[in-house]
Amino acid sequence: MRKINFLLLLLVSLQGIAQPLERVIPEMLGMDSRRLRCADEAILRAVDNKEIPGAVLAVVYKNKMVHLKAYGNKQTYPTALPMDVNTVFDLASVSKPTSTAISAMILIERGQLRLWDKVNLYIPDFQGNIRVLDLMTHTSGLPPYAPVDSLQKRHGAPNPDALIQYIATCRRDFAPETDFQYSCLNFITLQRIIETITGQSLKEFAQANIFNPLGLAHTGYQPEGETLERVAPTEKQPDGSVLRGVVHDPLARIMNGGISGNAGLFSDANDLAILAAALLNNGEYNGKRILSPQGVKAMRTIPREVRQFGRSLGWDIFSDYASNKGDLLSENTYGHTGYTGTSIVIDPDNELAVILLTNAVHPVDSGKTIRLRAFVANAVAASLNCPQPRVYFPYYYERLDQFETEPAITSDDVVFLGNSLTENGKWNEFFPGQEIVNRGIRGDESLGIYDRLYQILPGKPKKIFLQTGANDVSHDLPVDTIVERITYIIDKILRESPETQLYLQGSLPINESFGRYAKLTGKTAVFPQLSKRLGELAALKGIPFINLFPLFTKQGTSVLRKELTNDGLHLNGEGYAIWVKAISPYLPDPLAETRR
Repeated sequence: MRKINFLLLLLVSLQGIAQPLERVIPEMLGMDSRRLRCADEAILRAVDNKEIPGAVLAVVYKNKMVHLKAYGNKQTYPTALPMDVNTVFDLASVSKPTSTAISAMILIERGQLRLWDKVNLYIPDFQGNIRVLDLMTHTSGLPPYAPVDSLQKRHGAPNPDALIQYIATCRRDFAPETDFQYSCLNFITLQRIIETITGQSLKEFAQANIFNPLGLAHTGYQPEGETLERVAPTEKQPDGSVLRGVVHDPLARIMNGGISGNAGLFSDANDLAILAAALLNNGEYNGKRILSPQGVKAMRTIPREVRQFGRSLGWDIFSDYASNKGDLLSENTYGHTGYTGTSIVIDPDNELAVILLTNAVHPVDSGKTIRLRAFVANAVAASLNCPQPRVYFPYYYERLDQFETEPAITSDDVVFLGNSLTENGKWNEFFPGQEIVNRGIRGDESLGIYDRLYQILPGKPKKIFLQTGANDVSHDLPVDTIVERITYIIDKILRESPETQLYLQGSLPINESFGRYAKLTGKTAVFPQLSKRLGELAALKGIPFINLFPLFTKQGTSVLRKELTNDGLHLNGEGYAIWVKAISPYLPDPLAETRR
């Protein structure tokens, strides 16, 4: 019985674990990664101009992650901390569509709520003929905001009931459905309706019906634990502290105590990418459904009663607030922005989502993101349907043909994977007790290695030793891009052959004094940078890193020792002896005991 209970608990816990989107090289889906780099450049300009402290960009295409990158810092005050892709952000008004509106649509699908229902059906003192549809499209006539200070002084805080009472009786700016006015009060009212119907807080209902089913591990209100540790801070307060894990929006923070229909949700790019993928996939992700296809379609369709105002049910299609869509995405694109600097854009026609997360209000509320969002959306859109055929040199294909004639790789094999440095190694002689397969190709680059993994991974080899990057440097690729491409290789190996023990090897130095390789002129300093970044990547992925670089340099320099090479790039026998010694702890000779 104990064993059965344990298994049931394990099954329940596994259901809440996020299955991250598969990461692929943009070119695999017909995108141009060089054009995508224009989005990187736009974000880096904004960081350099101090318009934002940092950002994370995620691009979802055809339900796969084609771009995930961090820029700048997550914190600049009181000390600087670098941004990373797992940073959790205060989503501000992006909470409206991703939590409150989806929660309302779930209730509509269950037959517990109607768009035509008047608000006073759920909040009896609510004045006027305002309907649920009016709240969700910002056509109710409610004022944009509420006087936080006076409400707090009069009623104390937090006090959600006092806030709702104020909204129920405050002055309306126009009759419902006659005009558009963006208002946080609409979604605070919608929150109260959801909570009245369900008997749960918005936090509880959204967690149980949206975030948990999708396995969103770092999404929710009032973050704590590991999620709180990942949160990027927002605005500096009068006492010198910064808001961190506490919602920035005053109504949500002060009057609603952090759980609010207009703001208060925290999330990261990975989780939002899964949510976007579910919406792009008609409400379902990884076998879990949060909405029906008709519910998703309704949410991204502007109701005919308010067609001229450009707002759908919780989302923005073409109102004055929709500039984050940019200029090139389809007319059916929908999205939303948040005051803290967050943005999500979903284009169902192109099966695309662009998620740009910043904490632009840190450390002071002076950030600029409006134009940046459009720049990023345009760069991403321009990368679509621009396939760059990867045609390699003749020797590459000769080697592939040769590999096809060799015995298929098996789970007993150890694969050495890389370029000419790997190909030139006599690995079978170096490690005679191992089943070594040399899969080095002279002149190969990281994308070339990625493209030929199909010859390797089906065999589930015992070990793979990966060493690459020199040819990428010679092609003038920046270190960030090289590391990103090597990340694709690592992710594909870990995903498709998890039984394989993968070892990432650092870059080797070069010696320009030989004058043999013009494309490497002036690039000596790039290789230690690359090796350092690869070490960080290995740590991030939890795989062993073999730091080759310092073993081959002249003391106090980044230069390859002359006695280890004949041309300034490739190794001679003495050089390979050093490499073999570095690898030996990871490849013990199984025949050594027999020889004794």
